[in-house]
Amino acid sequence: MNIDFSGWLRLARGSYLGLLLLQPIWLYLLPPPLGPRSGILALVAALPLLLPLRGVWRGSLRAMTWAGYLSMLYLVIAATEAWANPPQRLPALTQVGLVGVYVVATLGFSRRPPAQR
Repeated sequence: MNIDFSGWLRLARGSYLGLLLLQPIWLYLLPPPLGPRSGILALVAALPLLLPLRGVWRGSLRAMTWAGYLSMLYLVIAATEAWANPPQRLPALTQVGLVGVYVVATLGFSRRPPAQR
């Protein structure tokens, strides 16, 4: 049985890029009360996600794992915002969803047999 694991990689890439793009959209482009309109905050939020981006794009399982650990910080921040700040609930829940999709896709991609790594 030959399973194509490239779909998991595409899903992981897309959700990670979505998470990266959501930071400036949410924190800088969305007007208050949906976003704080802070360029510095948007930059500070997006910069850590750039660190493992090259490895995620190449399909390096180590980089994807570290990106998953890093994305847990974004999950906590988004869950807190969704709970405590109702005007920002939609972008926060979008971020929660993107992190969840990324983690599931990385897990699916990691199940490749050793011959395909």
